[in-house]
Amino acid sequence: MEFMRITSAANPSIKLAKNLAQHSRAARKEGLSLAEGIHLARELLSHPELVRKVFLREGAEKNFEISEILQKYLSLKISVVQLPSQIYASISPVDTSAGIVCEIRIPEEGKIKKDEDWIYLDGVQDPGNVGTILRSALASGVTNIALSPQCAYVWSPKVLRAAMGAHFFCNIISSVELAEIKEKTGAVCLVADARGGKDLYEEKWGKGQTLWVFGSEGLGVSEKALELSDLTLLIPLDSRVESLNVATAASVCLFEQRRRRLSGIAHK
Repeated sequence: MEFMRITSAANPSIKLAKNLAQHSRAARKEGLSLAEGIHLARELLSHPELVRKVFLREGAEKNFEISEILQKYLSLKISVVQLPSQIYASISPVDTSAGIVCEIRIPEEGKIKKDEDWIYLDGVQDPGNVGTILRSALASGVTNIALSPQCAYVWSPKVLRAAMGAHFFCNIISSVELAEIKEKTGAVCLVADARGGKDLYEEKWGKGQTLWVFGSEGLGVSEKALELSDLTLLIPLDSRVESLNVATAASVCLFEQRRRRLSGIAHK
């Protein structure tokens, strides 16, 4: 295989990639992001229109999985750029990398859909949590995701890595207010709140279209979200545990919804 090779950190492509790796603002401005790792590189083969180029750490092509992936990108006429280890490290969004990063175009914003389930993230600022929730959402069958303006940027490299490809199967709307999503979807607004609410397992809910709201790591859901809530739910925890990480709590709620529907015990 023959690759393009860049050896200068001053190259415009490297400067851009480094900016994308380090600053979410750059990703928003440029409409570009970086997807790191073998799993995402393989997943993006199904979405080649999103891939601008592939960066490869020198020597990583010796990995059998990476070699197979590179051959497919080259057959699609997508540039593969080989970099010395030091330069590759400067553009990699993670400390420990498999040696392959795709520079991708960020898709257009999603659309508000009726008659489908939704998740709204209310100020979730940790990229790992945002990505994990996207992954859990897809696994539980919910593919519509909306985020408040206070959330971590959903297309940042760290969120992409944590979501492990879920982005490419979801309808995502960023920087939108909960009131707009609730009004236009007509869904029942279920707010998960560790501070109080009805028992997640005892209360009757989940048959109709739902709009789940999960709040920020430190403050929980906002007062606005509580005002818009149709039902506030609490995960009953052992008394020795005060609360769950927001991504864990979201997974518990979403899979309880899935369990109810699959078993036919969901209620309006």
